[in-house]
Amino acid sequence: MRLLLVDDSELVRKVTRLAFPTRLYELSEADNGQAALDLLDAATQPFDAILLDLRMSQMDGCQFIRALRERARHRDTPVILATSEGETSQLLRDARTLNPAAVVKKPWKPQELAELVRGIVERHQAR
Repeated sequence: MRLLLVDDSELVRKVTRLAFPTRLYELSEADNGQAALDLLDAATQPFDAILLDLRMSQMDGCQFIRALRERARHRDTPVILATSEGETSQLLRDARTLNPAAVVKKPWKPQELAELVRGIVERHQAR
């Protein structure tokens, strides 16, 4: 399973790596939205899902999703948003209108995240 992790925190990326062992997953990483878009544009194979931090510098999760949806090749890639934003956050409310596959609250448990991602990818591939 090919996953793209987009988060500006090295610590979060490190913890996320624990959830997705390399023997089962191919995990690519970007520390900002533009770097992630560049990875997507250069990819020779599609990603099965994108794990996306909602609040990042340079480009927030909403901006990233909008840019992703403009790319025909990647517009249907499931996006799982990770956030510590409260339910009253305008950014989170805006993000939900973009129909992410899921919203995960930080902190999350690696095993639970892996199970969620696996389920989303399996449902998406079955369509």
